[in-house]
Amino acid sequence: MKVVYVFFIVCAAAVRVNQVKNTRQCKAGDGICKPTCAVDEEDTGSCCLHSYRCCQPPKCNDTLQNAQCKARNGESKPACGVNEQDTGIGPFCNNNRCCESTACIDDTDCNCKPVCHSETETEDEEGICCESMKCCKTCNATCGGIFGGTVGSFTSPYYPSKYCNNHNCNYNIIVEEGSKVKLNFTYFNTEKNQDYVTVYDGEVTTDALLAYLTGGLTEGKEFDSTSNKMIIHFVSDFSLRKTGFSASYKTFQ
Repeated sequence: MKVVYVFFIVCAAAVRVNQVKNTRQCKAGDGICKPTCAVDEEDTGSCCLHSYRCCQPPKCNDTLQNAQCKARNGESKPACGVNEQDTGIGPFCNNNRCCESTACIDDTDCNCKPVCHSETETEDEEGICCESMKCCKTCNATCGGIFGGTVGSFTSPYYPSKYCNNHNCNYNIIVEEGSKVKLNFTYFNTEKNQDYVTVYDGEVTTDALLAYLTGGLTEGKEFDSTSNKMIIHFVSDFSLRKTGFSASYKTFQ
């Protein structure tokens, strides 16, 4: 009787070890031990616990959803962008959405074409043209102006897009008598030694020269007048064009 009893204890322990091992294996494979697997679940074997089965959920297949999305010229992604719409196709295995680009509409201010004419047009980089076309705008010979008040700002033509060829612009700043002008270039980029800006301490280009600027970036440069008047002269030639400049000014005593 003692021999039989010892054998029973050893056998029972072996079964318990085997039960724990197989249950862990089932969980490691994303399975669940249950009495019976559902119709859409895969029975991957015994769990040993009271003859339970290791049931795994069906593998996800979104081939059809991807095909439907592609047919709409959509793209499967985690979230749709600002200029996209969710087509509602899904669900996808990775919780992605089928995103479709909204219909493109050309900007009415643009003359959309593959390439802008190098001499008579400038490309507006902020304009919208469909199918990778360029937003072209006719170059206008009118530029410059007269500016007053205690603060103000101005830019080269078409900034932040590229300026056109053959500009000759005067920006006249005339403020209250007794005040002076402090000019600041917040951005500057022209074709070096060909396109330039000159700053004069007065109201005509024959007055004292305060600065000659050309080429690379010169943000933050300031120039002060000795009177209530300052003139900024911008010239571009017939070839390479850049972004140009942005400037602001304020008065001081």
